[in-house]
Amino acid sequence: MKKSSIILLIIMSLLFNGCASTCMEYRSATTAARSEKNLERAEEWGIKALESPECSPATDAHAPFFLATEVYLKQKKYTKMAEMLTIAEQRNSAQLLETSFKLGNTSVTTIGEGVEAYRDQEWINIYNQAVELIQDNKIDNAKEKIEIASLIHPKKGQNYFTLANIFIQQKDTIKAITTINNGLKADSTFSMLYLIKADISLQNNDLKVAEESYLKAIKYSDDPGPIMRNLLYVYIDMGDNQRAIDYANQLLNQFPYDADIYYNVGVLYQRMARGIENSSKKKYNKLNEMDTPDPQLIREIYTDFKQLRIYANSAKDYFYETSDLEEEKNFDTQDAISEMKKSVKQMDDIYLDSIREIARSAGIELD
Repeated sequence: MKKSSIILLIIMSLLFNGCASTCMEYRSATTAARSEKNLERAEEWGIKALESPECSPATDAHAPFFLATEVYLKQKKYTKMAEMLTIAEQRNSAQLLETSFKLGNTSVTTIGEGVEAYRDQEWINIYNQAVELIQDNKIDNAKEKIEIASLIHPKKGQNYFTLANIFIQQKDTIKAITTINNGLKADSTFSMLYLIKADISLQNNDLKVAEESYLKAIKYSDDPGPIMRNLLYVYIDMGDNQRAIDYANQLLNQFPYDADIYYNVGVLYQRMARGIENSSKKKYNKLNEMDTPDPQLIREIYTDFKQLRIYANSAKDYFYETSDLEEEKNFDTQDAISEMKKSVKQMDDIYLDSIREIARSAGIELD
């Protein structure tokens, strides 16, 4: 009974692992590569092994894995290598490798694990070459390397991120967006792809897409703070001031010592002040041209100027907070403080006093 059980296990193992070890075409291919060092003959027999009925092509992944790793990789035929890795994975990813190996401290024992290991190893090599070419400003060559890297490991978001940035530098945002979207299909959790999609959308004033993309980038990022600051600008540009203020307060609760956030909140209030300033001053000039001042217009301008002062004063306070947190003196921050102090003083010494005097002359009570 014990002997029968052992025989049964051997039979099951053969069924699981396929028949590559007894397939003549496969044996010829491996002999040509490993003993004769003849890769052309190994490729010829390996291709025959792919389809030979004796080699169990429906369930055996050894032939495509062999072609990928021992023939095409050595010949640097990366397109064919990638194709064979995919075929091996699809045929039988759970099949045991002929020879297991270690990747760091991890044992690689199956076809699926082997495919992933080779993809990672060769992808790192090719991708790093692309980065070096970019640094040397050999952009066309870098593109070719990235395309190869994408073939080897199509799920790596870095491929699409790097290529999209090249298109952005070349001011081809259409190709950049296409590349980004392809990348998100391959890896829907790669934060940096969402980030550059959001940045492009914000530049194109596509605020809804920018908001959605920034939120996804924040969700998947290990360092969401800088991205959250960018989202603040989307809410500002949407014109929803209260939502922007609420979000700004959320940011400050999360990052109370971040000078950049204080500065951005200051910019928020500064923009809101400027948004009121142009229209209210036009109304003020119109009022001064009237022989008989319009009471409704007086009250409207007064309310605008008071709100403008509140915004300018809030901006000034946030810029002061920024200055306190900055390690070195920042002239942009100091200029922003000066501008907001000037706006507050202008409201106090010129416009608010003037509109109150106009109101008194017209017999109109203001709060």
